[in-house]
Amino acid sequence: MNDSRLTDFRSLLERIVEGDERAFSLLYDLFSEDLTKHILSKVSDTQVAEDILHDLFLSLWRNRHNMLGIESLPAYLYSSCRYLILAHYRAELKRADSMDLEQLDILDEDLPLEERLHYRYIIDIVSNEIENLPDKCREVFKLSRSEFLSNKEIAQRLDISESTVEKHINKAIRRLRDVTKNFLLFF
Repeated sequence: MNDSRLTDFRSLLERIVEGDERAFSLLYDLFSEDLTKHILSKVSDTQVAEDILHDLFLSLWRNRHNMLGIESLPAYLYSSCRYLILAHYRAELKRADSMDLEQLDILDEDLPLEERLHYRYIIDIVSNEIENLPDKCREVFKLSRSEFLSNKEIAQRLDISESTVEKHINKAIRRLRDVTKNFLLFF
């Protein structure tokens, strides 16, 4: 990042520390769209993403007097988002009694909290990706994986060829592999 951008952020932070609401509004305008996209890529729920963004900026305003110590404003904001996303998943774990059986198996109480959060995160990413598949592809994939139908049974039910069923399943699997290939064993 160039020096003038750092200086601009520094002066913006100084104005916010002094209670300048317009400077704070400018900060929101500068970062809210990208932060929302980032949060949505992790939680896949628009309302939750908006809540996390709201909590982030509310916390910034309440703690504005401590903002001058921030070295990199973008890094600080994204790091704060990560913390709030993890807090969201921790709260989700406390409501685990409403999860379905598949998730209960993965989120076994014997696992450390961080591992359970990581698995929950992966489940959310995969579920979101499945929901974003093209309609027919998603339908074929769900029939195959959720209802355990054979390719032949799916082809008959949807009145399509078995090769089309295979193409849809392969497409879905490729998309899911692309989404999950970079996951680490820790968040």
